[in-house]
Amino acid sequence: MFRIKYGLRYWKLLTHLLFGTYHFGVNNFWWSKYPSVFGRSNKWNIMRLFLSAKMMRARCFMGFIPLDDAVRIFPGYARNHGFIE
Repeated sequence: MFRIKYGLRYWKLLTHLLFGTYHFGVNNFWWSKYPSVFGRSNKWNIMRLFLSAKMMRARCFMGFIPLDDAVRIFPGYARNHGFIE
C-alpha cells in the first residue's frame, strides 16, 4: 500500500528515473534550463527499462529519497544490502 501511495505522490520523479527524461526530474519542471544528468536519448528497449528500474532502486538507497522511505518501498533490497537486519 505504501508503494502505491508513494508512487502516486512522486510520479514525476519515478517517470524521470525510469524513462530517463532530460527535464522532468530537474525540479520537476519541463522548462528547466539545465538538463538532468540521468537523461538519455529516446532509444528504448525492454532491457533498458529493466536496468533503469534496477538502478532506480539502487538510487533510492543513495540518498535520492529518505532512507526510511526506501526501506519501506524495497525491504528485500534493504535486507540484502545491510540497511536493516
